[in-house]
Amino acid sequence: MIDESDLAELRSAVLTGVTIGIGSQVLIFENGVTVLIQCPFKSINNDCERWGHGEEVATSLLVIDFLNHKVESARLEAEGILALDFGSAGSLMIVPDSNGLESYVLTTRFGVSPVLVI
Repeated sequence: MIDESDLAELRSAVLTGVTIGIGSQVLIFENGVTVLIQCPFKSINNDCERWGHGEEVATSLLVIDFLNHKVESARLEAEGILALDFGSAGSLMIVPDSNGLESYVLTTRFGVSPVLVI
């Protein structure tokens, strides 16, 4: 379960890498935090919303837009949605599937937190 200490690890962290693979995309932050995405996500910048999916390689460009930007705020919203605000670069909303399978995994120095919604 993601708690406030996990979210605090994301705040002020810079997104320094994105690993793109078949079946998932992994956000890598400069402080060692990672977010493995295997579910839908929404990229919002310049008043434009675009949807992608962690399992679709073609939509990785939406995540790459946030490279080298700092997370201004991180919060966990209803239904397990992870909201990351990258300031002027925009925001990223990771929206778990409600199929009972692991949708995304947040890894911090406090542990591994898989997110699934039933």
